Amino acid sequence: MIPKGTVKRIMKDNTEMYVSTESVVALVDILQEMIVTTTKIAEENAAKDKRKTIKARDIEECDAERLKEKILQVSERTEKVNMLANEILHVIASELERY
Repeated sequence: MIPKGTVKRIMKDNTEMYVSTESVVALVDILQEMIVTTTKIAEENAAKDKRKTIKARDIEECDAERLKEKILQVSERTEKVNMLANEILHVIASELERY
């Protein structure tokens, strides 16, 4: 589990607005799903190289399109994501497009 207090602190450090508990929970859920998806893709990358260890390059080499698709699916399914969470997802998706 990602600590909600840490997420709330990061959110508050990046906005002048109040941050609701509901928005923190929504963002934590999204981040956890992103981590799961990224880990599964990285695991596939490591397995292709016949390794039992996920390395940084496996994370970096995640198929950008598949990861972007999963991120957007999470965003679409999450109705109560606040503006900050959506902005974070769009920034990540934009960064992935560069790969």
